[in-house]
Amino acid sequence: MVGMHSVTVAGVDISCLVDVVDVNHGRDDSTTQPEAGSATIDFTATPLDPLPPAVEIGATVVVSTTTTHGTSTRFTGTLSDMTLGWDDAGPETPDTGVGQLVCVAPLAMLGRRVVGDVPWPTELDGARVARIMAAAGIALNPAYSDPGTVNVLGRDVDSQPALDLAQEVAGDAGGILWHSRSGDIRYADAGHRRNTAPALELDACDILVTPSWRRTTEGLVNEVSIGYGTPPLDEEGNEDGEQPRVYAYAGASAAKYGRYFYTAATMLAAQADAQAMANLLMVRNSAPVWLMAALPVDVANLSDTDYEALLGLDVHSLLTLTGLPAIGAAPTSAALWVEGWSETLAYGVHDLELVVSGYCRTSPPPRWDDLNPAWTWDALPPAMTWDDATCVGPMPNYGRWNDVPATLRWDQIPPATTWDTWATTATASDEERELTHA
Repeated sequence: MVGMHSVTVAGVDISCLVDVVDVNHGRDDSTTQPEAGSATIDFTATPLDPLPPAVEIGATVVVSTTTTHGTSTRFTGTLSDMTLGWDDAGPETPDTGVGQLVCVAPLAMLGRRVVGDVPWPTELDGARVARIMAAAGIALNPAYSDPGTVNVLGRDVDSQPALDLAQEVAGDAGGILWHSRSGDIRYADAGHRRNTAPALELDACDILVTPSWRRTTEGLVNEVSIGYGTPPLDEEGNEDGEQPRVYAYAGASAAKYGRYFYTAATMLAAQADAQAMANLLMVRNSAPVWLMAALPVDVANLSDTDYEALLGLDVHSLLTLTGLPAIGAAPTSAALWVEGWSETLAYGVHDLELVVSGYCRTSPPPRWDDLNPAWTWDALPPAMTWDDATCVGPMPNYGRWNDVPATLRWDQIPPATTWDTWATTATASDEERELTHA
């Protein structure tokens, strides 16, 4: 099943002129910040079916795919480049107009918007990104953008590109500045992917080529040094020297693979946040991991249900890949994050290649209430530590401690109710839920 594709420019449908559309969205790996998405549109025009005047630099371009179940936006952006020419159709007929439109997503314009005229306070990373976006004329929707997880240092910024500033914050805080398929700019903090449920299950037969795993020392880290806070001040109050630093070291990894060092200066304000980041980097990267190459999906042969699910994916979506052949120690199934994709749209054609990353590369560390309440430590491997449990695979939201209103008191809950049974036990009345601490 392949949907019907359409292209509108400034609200004018030019689908009948379009030959092919190539779209790029998201990022190419799990460590860099996403670049602005793009769409390249090749078209043919004739004297009887000319290019509309609305097709002009700066116009809004929307590419979408429609199925019997609805319409999926594949790209939203601005027309930035036009190339026009002619294809000689023969001596007895008029020449045919051909051309190409290049469009970029809204994230690109942030590189041209300069912000920063007053000092910024120490604040959460999400608040800092929202401040930068507001100065650039973009209001982040708090329903889709995260508040942040760490405090970043106050700073005095003097006229710098908004994109650079926001991506620097995101990189230091473990977040991602990105845009959705509909063109909305959003901020995902370090906890954004917590408790994400898989949106699609693909079998190896749904992939056009045999998926392959790769395991190398790429990204290996067993020695970490991270700077945080402000450098010491001299007698005149000027910064003098280097930032204070935190360290982490995985001796067993260094002994086995050799020393792989990572160092960074960050705008993290607190030592605890810097140390937590160093520890997390160590746990995630102190041993080689299996990396999955891009997945070219066999779109034409997907079921209607899977095609709809595929169209609904965006950056941060989670999918599962099963049915891989057994070979060596390589996994036969995997949970994979969608980091981006490239796709080609034409009449009767929808080619899509997903860029994916392993679940454990970017999943937030589990909290106590994220884990299965039936698990006990003595049922897990004897050598396992809490740090080792940084990635335990996709977990459902058990709806426990984080969902209990803080206004409830222990003596307002029936004695037989436990935290683990709270979410599935109707024990508190609406009045009890509204009571405050005495």
